Amino acid sequence: MDEKSISGPPAGMVDEFSEKLHNYLARNLVPGPLTYGFEYEFLPEEEMTPARVAEVAGLLPKLGFKLLNEGDYGAGDGLHIDFEPGGQLEYGSPPLLADDRERFTGLLEHIETTNREIEKLCGVRYLARPFIAGRREAPLCLTSPRYRNMHALFTENGGRGREMMKATASIQLHVRLRDFREMVPLFTLLLGLSRDPDYAMSAERRAIWDRTEPSRCLLPEIPLPCGEMELLRHLVAHALAALDLDLKLPFWQCEKAAFADFLVHLTTIFTDVRLNLKGPTFELRTMDSLPAERFQRRWQRFVDEVERMLNR
Repeated sequence: MDEKSISGPPAGMVDEFSEKLHNYLARNLVPGPLTYGFEYEFLPEEEMTPARVAEVAGLLPKLGFKLLNEGDYGAGDGLHIDFEPGGQLEYGSPPLLADDRERFTGLLEHIETTNREIEKLCGVRYLARPFIAGRREAPLCLTSPRYRNMHALFTENGGRGREMMKATASIQLHVRLRDFREMVPLFTLLLGLSRDPDYAMSAERRAIWDRTEPSRCLLPEIPLPCGEMELLRHLVAHALAALDLDLKLPFWQCEKAAFADFLVHLTTIFTDVRLNLKGPTFELRTMDSLPAERFQRRWQRFVDEVERMLNR
């Protein structure tokens, strides 16, 4: 049988990439105090264009944010800003300790002040809402090959991926991975929280996510508890089966299926819980965007749940 006709990635390739990913993580794990982070997205009230996104970006230096890398702006308190494909504004926190409550509150105040200044100076109002209908055909505001390819794929498959890209906003929660022994407990906890009413997607967002693209957005069933390598194998096998954005083939079938390309490919996996190589962290992606006063309680519960689980 032609290997290309096999429904899933070959076991040998899963083994190879799982071992390489384990080695990659081992080189990047840093022991020490546990740290947390968040990415907080806001939807523009009105449909955006690339020109309007550029206008907002042009204001950021006046508001104390310096351009660090392409599309990434940072402030002195560690708060970052970048944009999403529908013109959503995303704020990213610096690493926070469990008892950094005052710093966390200060970051939320900085976010709210920045949103108010943007509205005042250029009339773009950003809302802490999970979904705004009617933006399936809205302009793609980020035009790098990554986003153009993703938009083309989601156009061709007939699902709701274009709405996912341009009409949704979430709050993503991170906890740093320090030790392989914490991998399975953290993943298990975050998977449970993804189904908890405080953190689960609203019905509107869930309906979009479920019809975006199964190979990229829906986690396979993973038998838990399991060993760390078994968990990595499941995550690697799922990512290898996900379509490459450029070639639109399962990644494992692509001629460029090298491990370095696989690490980039992993950044396009949008499952409810995912391994994020920055940090590295485990990332909970299900919580809807919501006002800061409601986010504060959920943040503290998230931190308390992780601390209790790892310190019991």
